[in-house]
Amino acid sequence: MQITKTDYLEYNFCKKNLWLKKHKRELFEGFELSDFEKKIIEEGNLADAEARNLFPEGVLVDSRDMEAVEDTRQYIAKKEKIIFQATFAEDDFFIRADILIYEPKKGGYELYEVKASNDIKREEQYNYIKDLAFQKSVIEKSELKIIKTGVIHLNREYKKSGKIKYHELFLIVDLTDEIMESRDAVKKQMSELKQYLDMPEEKRCECLYRGRNNQCTTFAYSNPEVPEYSVHDISRIGASKKIFYDWIDRGIYAIEDIDNPGVLTGAKKTQYDSYMMGKPIIDAIAIKETLDELKFPLYFFDYEGFVSAIPIADGFGAYEQIPFQYSLHIMQEDGSVEHKEFIITDIPKGDFTRPLVERIKQDIAPGGTVISWFSTYEKQRNSKLAELHPDYANYLENLNEGMFDLMSIFQKNYYVDPKFKGSCSIKKVLPVLVPELSYKDLNISKGDQASERWERMVLNNIPKEEKMKIKEDLLRYCERDTWAMVRIYEFLRKI
Repeated sequence: MQITKTDYLEYNFCKKNLWLKKHKRELFEGFELSDFEKKIIEEGNLADAEARNLFPEGVLVDSRDMEAVEDTRQYIAKKEKIIFQATFAEDDFFIRADILIYEPKKGGYELYEVKASNDIKREEQYNYIKDLAFQKSVIEKSELKIIKTGVIHLNREYKKSGKIKYHELFLIVDLTDEIMESRDAVKKQMSELKQYLDMPEEKRCECLYRGRNNQCTTFAYSNPEVPEYSVHDISRIGASKKIFYDWIDRGIYAIEDIDNPGVLTGAKKTQYDSYMMGKPIIDAIAIKETLDELKFPLYFFDYEGFVSAIPIADGFGAYEQIPFQYSLHIMQEDGSVEHKEFIITDIPKGDFTRPLVERIKQDIAPGGTVISWFSTYEKQRNSKLAELHPDYANYLENLNEGMFDLMSIFQKNYYVDPKFKGSCSIKKVLPVLVPELSYKDLNISKGDQASERWERMVLNNIPKEEKMKIKEDLLRYCERDTWAMVRIYEFLRKI
C-alpha cells in the first residue's frame, strides 16, 4: 500500500478518513471537488511551477510513479545540481520533493517545499515542518543525505510591476533546526500510520469533536448517530470547546437533546431557542429602527473578484482580490428599482481597474446608502482601489464610511430562523425568506465558479461565442446577488 505525503497529512487530520480512502474507496465515489478546492490545487501547482524560475538550471522529473523513481536515481547518479519533483519510494512510502539542490562541498542535498501561501501562520508552519520531516525521512531511507530543509512561499509584501520578479515574489525560510527537533516524533508517526492502516476499521472518527466546517469527507459514514443538523452546527461552537466537548463526551448530538441550554449565550442561545420553538425569533423593532436609518437612494452593491497565487495585474500581490465586475440595484424612496452593471472582459494594456472605478463613480452618487452583504469584502476592495487610484481615494473612502451591511440584521440576531441552521450566508437566508427566488436557474451559482469562469474568459484563448456566453453568465450571477438583497430588504420592511 503506497503512502504519500498527502496521506501522511490526512492521517494527522483524520486518520479514519485516510483508512477509508485506502480500504473503502467506493465511499468517495460521487464526491467531486468543489471549484474552490480545485482552485486551491491549481494554485499550488502554479506556485510550484513558478518557483522553478528561481533555479533556471534545474531539471524536472516529469514521469510518473516508479518510472519517476528511476529517473530520479539517474539524475542523482549524474550529480544534477537541482532536481524538481524528485521522486522516492521507500518502505511503502512515496514522495515527490518539490526542489532538491545538491551541495557538493557538503556532500548532501537541500530540500525545499513550495507552498502557495503568502502568510505562514504558526499552525501552518507546524504542518509544514511535519510535511518536510516526513519527506526527509523517506529520502534518507534511500541513503541520500539531507543537509538543509526549508519552505519557499509567496511574499505578501510583493506587488507586481511589469514582469514578475521571482526573487521578490518568493521567500525562502530555513526550517532545518525545527525539522531536526521533530524528526523522531514524525518517524514514530510514520510507523504508527503503517500499523493503523493494517488494523480493522475503527468506529467513529476524531472529527466528532470538530465543528461542521472542519470535518472530513466521510463524517456522516463514520458517525451515523449524528443527525444532519446537530450540535456541530451551532454558531461558532468550535470556539466553545468546554461546552462542545462535554456534549460529545456524553453522547449529546441532537440539538433537542441538549440538557443544559443555560450554558448558551448570544447567537448560540437564540439559535437553540429558535430551533426548539420551531419558528423564527424576530426583533421587529430593532429591524425597523436599523432600516429607518438608511438614506435613499439605496445602492445594493456587490463585487465579484479574482484571486491568484501569482498576481496578474500591476499593483496587486499574491492572493489579493482583483474586483472584475459589480452589480448595482438602485432603489428610490418610492420603491422603484433600476439595475446597472460593469465587467472587465479583457486585460487592458494600461490600468487594469481604472475603468471599473470610473464607472462606479458614475453609477453611485453621494448622498444615499450603499448596501452590501458581508460589507467587509466590498470595503476591502474599495480600500485597495483607493490605494491604486489616489484621485478617487476620497470618493471610495466615503463609500466605505456610509456602507451598510444587510447581513448584520441576521448577525445581530434580529431575525433568526431554524432553517438558517446557524448561518448568515445569503445562500441560506434567501431560500427561507424569498423561496421563489434562487440561484438554481443560473449557469454560475457560486463565487468560486464566477472566479474560475472569468479567468477562463480573460486569460485563455477561447472562441468568441464561448467568451460571450461566460460574460452573460457572470452578469446574471452578480445581478442575482444584488437582486436577492433587494428582495430580502423588502421582506424585512414588511415585518
